[in-house]
Amino acid sequence: MTDAIAQWDQACKALDEEFQLHANELPTIETAKALFLARVGRREITQEAANALMFGLYFSGYLSMMLAFKMESPDYEVPDYLHNHPVLEASNRWAQRATDGHLLAQLAQPIIRDTQDLLDALN
Repeated sequence: MTDAIAQWDQACKALDEEFQLHANELPTIETAKALFLARVGRREITQEAANALMFGLYFSGYLSMMLAFKMESPDYEVPDYLHNHPVLEASNRWAQRATDGHLLAQLAQPIIRDTQDLLDALN
């Protein structure tokens, strides 16, 4: 098992412990895992950075599903709390704890941009 896979598994465990969300039951989790492994590659990152990245990918997948629902049914009501969603806040909290924030910022930049685009599309 590579370090990135082990860190992914630990991040999934943190998501479960904090939110009782079982990553293997989430519909977009395999895509998020593939993106995580592609972004991290062979880089060494702290577990805090791995958690922040995984939580961010989960949230982006969540927003993608909401956008699909909204496109399917224009009267679909988008929750008001998306900008303060607990998983997004937890991702930010993990990012602040990461001692390798500079590397995390590079890895997360496309995810942050996609998340902002999704939030804009949902509002």
